[in-house]
Parts: sequence; C-alpha cells; structure tokens
Amino acid sequence: MWFFIFAVIMIFAGLTSGYVVSQGGAFWVNIKMPDAFKISTIAIIISSICLFVAQRSIKQGKQPLVKASLGLAFVFGLTFGIYQFIGWGKLYEGGNAVSSSIMNTQGMYGKYFSLSYQGKEITYNNAVFTYKGAEISEELMAEMKAFSTDLYDGSKTDDKVYSLQDYGSKFSLYHRGKLMTFVNGKFMTDGLLLAETQHRRLERFAENIVNDRGDFIMKGKYREDFVIYYGGDALEYSNRKFYRNGAEISALLLDKLMNQGNTASSYIYAFSGVHFLHWIGGIIALLVMFIKGLQLRYSESDYLGITIGSVYWHFLGILWLYLYTFLIFIH
Repeated sequence: MWFFIFAVIMIFAGLTSGYVVSQGGAFWVNIKMPDAFKISTIAIIISSICLFVAQRSIKQGKQPLVKASLGLAFVFGLTFGIYQFIGWGKLYEGGNAVSSSIMNTQGMYGKYFSLSYQGKEITYNNAVFTYKGAEISEELMAEMKAFSTDLYDGSKTDDKVYSLQDYGSKFSLYHRGKLMTFVNGKFMTDGLLLAETQHRRLERFAENIVNDRGDFIMKGKYREDFVIYYGGDALEYSNRKFYRNGAEISALLLDKLMNQGNTASSYIYAFSGVHFLHWIGGIIALLVMFIKGLQLRYSESDYLGITIGSVYWHFLGILWLYLYTFLIFIH
C-alpha cells in the first residue's frame, strides 16, 4: 500500500509541476472552482472522520458503532464522487472544456457579425449586450436568442437555407459592418452568397449568443468568474482590450492569445479525472469494509482490512485537499 501511495504521489507531483511549468511564457486562465467541489471536499473529510471512528470503535469492541461509521464513510465517499461529476458539469457549462480555446475567435460578437434591432445597433462589451446605450432587457435578450437559434439551425442545414420570420423589421444581421440582404432564405453580402467559411462563423456567432458567450469561450464576467494571466501578471480587460501593468498588450501578444488553448482547464480535468480513477478503488474498498462490518467480520484482534482501507482513503482525502488548494491558490 505504501509503495502504491508513493507511486500516486509521484504521478500528481508530475502533474502539478507540469501545471506550473506550462504557465511560463503563456496566457493562463484562473478559473473559479465550482461550489460542487467545496461540497465534495467536505464530504471526503467527513468520510475520513467516520473511518477514524470505525477504527477506534473496533478496537473497543463497539460493533454497532463500527457498522454505523463504516456505512456513513461509504455514503459520504459516494457523495464525494457525485459532486465531482456535478463540478465537472458546471465547469463544462461555464465553457471550460477538456480541450478548448481561451478566446472566442470564430463567434466573437462584432468581429465578423453583429445585430441591430429595429434599425438600432446592438453592441457588446464585457459580457453585457447594450441597446440604445442601456443594457438590453430580458425580453429583448430572449428575442435575440430565439433569432440566433434560427440562425444556428439554418447554418447547420446542407443547403444553408435560413428560416427567419420578419427579417429586417426586428432583427438585421451585419457582416463586417455591412447590412446583409436576405433573399429566399439565403444571406448575401456585397451581392454574393456567403461562403462556407462565413456560414461556419455565423454558426459559432449564433451559438455563442444562445449560450451567453461573447469574447471568451468561458461564460461569466471577467474578474468575477475567471481572470487571464500572462507572465504571472493578471490582465485587465476593459472596452474589449487587454492591459498588462497599465499598458495595452502588443498586437503580437494579442495574436498569441487569440490562438492559444485553455490549458488550465485541461489540467483541472486531468487532476480531478486521475484522482477520480483512484476514488473508484477507494469506494469499492469502503463498500467491502461496510459489508464485512455488517457481517461482524472485524474484531478487536482482527481489523487489518479497516486499517489498510483507511490508510488508502485518508491518503485520497489528503491528496484531494492538496489538489483543490493548489488550484485555488496557484496564482
């Protein structure tokens, strides 16, 4: 068991070292950890406490307490795994995939496409859509998403035919600042039908509006839900521009940012995913211990199974606390 634990420590030492090294000379996203990870952390701590109680109780011959403690250790251990899944779901919903970009280059609002409503431009800045100088209402946002859903559906058809109601009377689409015409279900710009590349960009554009994304793949507001770092410095983001130490970043760095993947997100899935694989072994051990406890297979003179299982489970708990703390305070 101790040799195995040492091997696992080396695996995670390599992963966390790789995380630190990968930050050098690259843009890095500091992602707010989902609250589900907090709950899973509390669950694995309680589970370990229950195992401590079980170990002490079996030495004292308190079989009823042993059964209850092992049962609770299993339940809270299972809770840990469930909330890990929930946490992964929240990360993914927030735009943090296993492999993704940082910047939303294809669907960035205003880069290729933008919208107007009743002849007035809809603008976007810092995760907020504005209309006539004010943040758009929930009703207008709902209409905008419905229109974007129709755009997305049309972009996915083989012949690129869009089914849009009242185009121009409410919403109009612009390509690089020029009003696009809509004839017989097809978009045209400068008298020409859209090329395949433009349809793909329009697909991403529409998808991102529906999913509340603008400049970034990650959802949410900059500084509140995530921050981008470069060379250890947190970047400021204002009026769709990035600043480092008070100065706007160079065009070269901006181009690098536009083409860089969200490596931090990949590492988070790697950390928690590899830990989850070891959790599977641990939860099986907890179940076996619980069943044997119910069968009175442990006694004051024979509790080696509880000892070995507890060592492994306590190690998993300490390892998760290390990973979770590392991800929160690495920056």
